[in-house]
Amino acid sequence: MTRLLVLVFAFQCTFVFGQKAAINYEAAGVSKERLAQLDEYIDENIQNGVIPGGTFYIARKGHVIYDKALGKRNIETGLDQKRNDIFRLASMTKALTSVAILQLYEDGLLQLDDPVSKYIPEFKSMTVLTGYDEEIETFVTEPAKTQITIRHLLTHTSGIYYGSFTDGIYKASYEKHGIAALGLYAPDLTTIEMARKIAQAPLMHEPGTQWTYGLGMDVLGAVVEIITKKKLSLIFLTEIFYPIGMHHCHFYLPQAKYSMLTPVYTYDADGQLMLVKDEAENYPIFLNKGHYAGGGGVSGTATDYGKFLQALLNNGEFNGKRILKESTIELMTTDQLIDLNRKGKGMSQIPGLSFCLGSALITPEGAGISPHSVGTYSWSGYYNTKWWVDPQQELVFVGLTNILPFPHPEFWDKLYAILYSSLED
Repeated sequence: MTRLLVLVFAFQCTFVFGQKAAINYEAAGVSKERLAQLDEYIDENIQNGVIPGGTFYIARKGHVIYDKALGKRNIETGLDQKRNDIFRLASMTKALTSVAILQLYEDGLLQLDDPVSKYIPEFKSMTVLTGYDEEIETFVTEPAKTQITIRHLLTHTSGIYYGSFTDGIYKASYEKHGIAALGLYAPDLTTIEMARKIAQAPLMHEPGTQWTYGLGMDVLGAVVEIITKKKLSLIFLTEIFYPIGMHHCHFYLPQAKYSMLTPVYTYDADGQLMLVKDEAENYPIFLNKGHYAGGGGVSGTATDYGKFLQALLNNGEFNGKRILKESTIELMTTDQLIDLNRKGKGMSQIPGLSFCLGSALITPEGAGISPHSVGTYSWSGYYNTKWWVDPQQELVFVGLTNILPFPHPEFWDKLYAILYSSLED
């Protein structure tokens, strides 16, 4: 209790007395003039209706060089976007859960190749979905030969998938088990209940044999709760958020922050931006019933998430507070799919695009396919949010919008090109 009070006090002092420092472009090795082109580029896309607005955070060599809100948070009311506006981070939550798991690894409370059934027994006897028998109207399965491990979950090689991103028998199977819509929140299930429910459904494939994006991080959230005997939200709060000053990150927003939540937009039949009212009104503004989605439940600000990424770039430390050891960061950012990539079963068919523990990774084969350096690790969020860390360039990036779906990947590609063109050394 004493430790928590100290952390709260430290966080409040940071929030009340912290000031935004002047940008030292020379120390950051950045051209002020070239970086200023980002304002023009983002504003052009706002005026053209590609995005309503957004917040963007960039730091190089430990210096924050871009921390801005541009455009409108709400087009209909004309409300401007603000730097402390909160966005649905969705799958950007996965990096936080990965760190929470690796903290337990550092403490000797789990091993990466432990079977998940060691912590959640329901995962001991999994099956693999092989087909559907039309005559007897039932799914055909066979026993899995390999148990799912913690590493499988961290690398999306467990065979657990997202029902909403699949079709055919795989989607039908998850619908039958009531887990097809899981991923962001499940107000009628606790974190552990959700994991046990996932264990009831057959896998898409044998664990460890291919990369399949899925609900594995949500299962890891339950593992954290079982080992620590604490809610995942409290672990994030005391072990990540408070130590490095992420004071606007939450699974469920406090009522006082409802007005800070950026609404979700989509495009109408004519390609014009329009508000998605149901999504904006219901998520993440819910009564907290004990469910914390480790794969997609957190909302927060670009500035706060940028602090988290800076801690990763700094080998686990930010402003004197350490969340992971340097050796653990090295493990976290090492290619985990070497064998699967050789077999064509990895995350991508493009050589050099692989996966480490919790995020995508550019390997030496991927040199030159984008402005990013070899060793850059990254991921994105369901609502068109992006993050990446480029260790070679000592560069971190967070870009937040809330648009679903977003059919303009070129927006991000050119933005990154402008950013990299501003680097001077």
